[in-house]
This record gives sequence, C-alpha cells and structure tokens, in this order.
Amino acid sequence: MLAPVWAPLLLLGAAAAVLMQGVPIFYRAERLGRNGAVFQMLKVRSMVRNAERLGPAVSASDDPRITRIGGLLRRTKVDELPQFLHVLSGRMSIVGPRPEAPAYLRYYTPEGLRALQAKPGITGYGTLYFFSAERGIPSADFETRYIREFLPTKLLLDERCRLDLQARPFRTTVLLLVLTIAAVLRRGSARFSPAQLEARFLR
Repeated sequence: MLAPVWAPLLLLGAAAAVLMQGVPIFYRAERLGRNGAVFQMLKVRSMVRNAERLGPAVSASDDPRITRIGGLLRRTKVDELPQFLHVLSGRMSIVGPRPEAPAYLRYYTPEGLRALQAKPGITGYGTLYFFSAERGIPSADFETRYIREFLPTKLLLDERCRLDLQARPFRTTVLLLVLTIAAVLRRGSARFSPAQLEARFLR
C-alpha cells in the first residue's frame, strides 16, 4: 500500500536519524485508538532520549527537546512514516481522526468521543489544522494553549472527518491526501490556516 513511495523515504529518514542522533531509531508514543483502546504508535525519533519525561506529549516547533535532524524529519513528516506499518496491521488507516495521547482524554468533547469510533489515521482534517496552528507559539505556553484553543477545534474536525469518511469515503480520502501532500510541499510558504480549515470543514 503505497510502499514504493513511503518505504524508501522511511529508510532514508531512519538512516539519517541514527547517524545524527544515535539509537533508538524509533519512538513509541501511547495514543488512543479505535473505541479509546490505547496502542503504541511508532514514529522515527525526532527528540532527545527520554523526551516524554522532560515535557508534555505535545510540542511546539521550537521545543528544545527536538534534535536538529528531528526538526527536518518533522517538517517533512518523514517521522510519521512508520505508521504505515500500523495501516498494514489494521490498527490505523491512512486517513482518519488523528490519535491523541491518553493524557488528553479528560479534555475530550462529545464530538471527540464520537470520533473515537473510527480508526485513527495518519492524516485527517485535524492533522491539517495542527499543521499551521503550531507555528509561532512558544514551547513554554504550548500545552496550555493546545488544550484551550486547538484541541476543541481539532476534535470537531476529527468528528467531521469520521462522518465524511462514512458518507463519502473515496472523495474524502483523495481530498485529504491531496491537501496533505500540498501542505508538506508548501512548508516554507503559504499553508492552510486554521481559519481556512474551519471555514472549509466546519461550515
């Protein structure tokens, strides 16, 4: 499933990571899966070792825990590629609500709880929203602002993603793949703003 595209990129990213920051290559993050079941989500490690003990589960782009090569892996989303293995195993889907850390379940809205009925995805409306939302926010304030400002809208978008995938699976999948590729390619210039995404998907 898209292996000719993601597998070589994953190998390059993993090689760069191990050369520049050592082992372990991969990081296992606890995330909420379908129906709230907790699973270990794989990423290429982009932070210092034991980063989860040094700060919150969410991170701003200027978080001091992020390594130099880790910043590049994050900007290009190569750090997310190991999640295709979860797609192959049936734990995740390519498109769907973006899984959250269990620590944030207490802040879930009714819409967010309904979104847990779907398999989590590598990309979704919430992913595109967070793509832009993290810019320019100091890491010291990031978790508080994430919970208060971003998480409620992200959960609305996650539920909208679940509903759209139920009603129009092919159209929604193609749309989100195109938007995600465009967002990655346009990292250095204009990107999808939170206002644009809210206007497009929360009308």
